[in-house]
Amino acid sequence: MDTLSYEHKSVDLTTNIGCRVQCKFCPQDDSMSNYAMKNELEQIKFGNPVLMSYTTFVKIIKKIPKNVFIRFSGFSEPFLNPECGKMMKYVSDNGYQLELFSTLVGMTSADVDILKKINLKKFVIHLADNEKYAKIALTQHNEILKKIISSSIENVFFMTMGTISDETKNIIGFDLKPSVMVDWAGHMEFGEKTERISGPILCSMNPSRKNEDIPPVILPNGDTVLCCKDWSMEYTLGNLTTCSYEDLFQSKMYKDIVRKMSSENEDILCRNCELAVSVHKQSQLEKQYTELKIDPNDEIGVKLDKIYQQYLHRTIDPEGLIFFYNQIRNAQMGYSDVEKQILESPEYVSIPKKSIIT
Repeated sequence: MDTLSYEHKSVDLTTNIGCRVQCKFCPQDDSMSNYAMKNELEQIKFGNPVLMSYTTFVKIIKKIPKNVFIRFSGFSEPFLNPECGKMMKYVSDNGYQLELFSTLVGMTSADVDILKKINLKKFVIHLADNEKYAKIALTQHNEILKKIISSSIENVFFMTMGTISDETKNIIGFDLKPSVMVDWAGHMEFGEKTERISGPILCSMNPSRKNEDIPPVILPNGDTVLCCKDWSMEYTLGNLTTCSYEDLFQSKMYKDIVRKMSSENEDILCRNCELAVSVHKQSQLEKQYTELKIDPNDEIGVKLDKIYQQYLHRTIDPEGLIFFYNQIRNAQMGYSDVEKQILESPEYVSIPKKSIIT
C-alpha cells in the first residue's frame, strides 16, 4: 500500500503563491506564510505572488507519467502566473489530460484562444458573486466569460460562493445556487465544521478507497504536498525538481501518512477533513447488506449507483444504498423520488454545473 506510484491518477498544480482573489473560503494567509517560511523568503504580498518558472514547470511535467492527469488549481488562481496558458498548452501538446479550475482573474483573450485548442477534461469557472466573497472585478470577469461561452471550449462548468449578478446569469443562461463551503480540514473559521474522526480512515478523493490515489499538490518550487487541504504544507512528500514521481510515494513522509490513517487515533490532518471515511463505520454498514438482504449488484443497486454517478459524480455510499434500496424495494419511493432528493441535497448544490447554452 505504501509504495505505490502509478496508481496516483492526478496531481494539482499551483502556478503561484499569493492569490490576490482572496476567496473567503481559501486560507491564503496559511499558504503564503508557510511557503515563505519554508523557503526563507520575505513576506509574500497579495499582488506580488511567487511564480513557478516555465523552466521549473517543464522539468516537473517531464517526470509525471502520462496516465496521471494534470489539474491546474492548487492553492491559487492559476492565471495569476502570466505563463499559465503556455504551461497548459505544453501539457496538452505532450499528451496529458488536464483540468482547469479558475476565477478567470488574470486570464486574457490570448489565453482563451489557447484554451480553444486544448482538449480540457473539465473547466470549472468560479463565478464572481454579489457578496464579494471573492475579490473578482465583475466587468473584466464577464468580458472573458463571454468569450469562453461563445467559443468552442467544451466541458465548461460553473460554481459560485454567493449569488450571481443578472448579467452573469444572462451570459451562462441560468441561475446558480452557492456551493456549500467547508473549513478546509480546520484551516478556516468560515464554512461548515467537520467533526474529527477516530479509528482507521480512508480518503474519498480517490477511487481505490485504499489511500492510494490522494491527489498531491505541486508548489511553485517543485515541493509536493499531500493534498489540497494541506495549506500549512506540513506533509511534503518530496520535490519534483530533484526526485522522481515514484519517489514521492515511496518517501518516509508518505508511508507515515498511510500508517497514521490506518491507526486508531494518531493525529493527522485527514481526521478533520470532510472527505475522510471511517473504515469501521463503512464496514458496519456493509455488514448490514447481508442482514437486510441488499445486493449492490442487482437491478435496484445498479440503478441507484447510476443515479449517484449521474448527479453526484461518485459511487453510492453504503448509507445511501441502504436507505434508498429499502425505500425502492418496499415501494415507498420511486427512482424519480431518489433523483428529487439528490437534486435538493447540499452535495448536489455544491457540484459545479454545466452551461446549457450551445
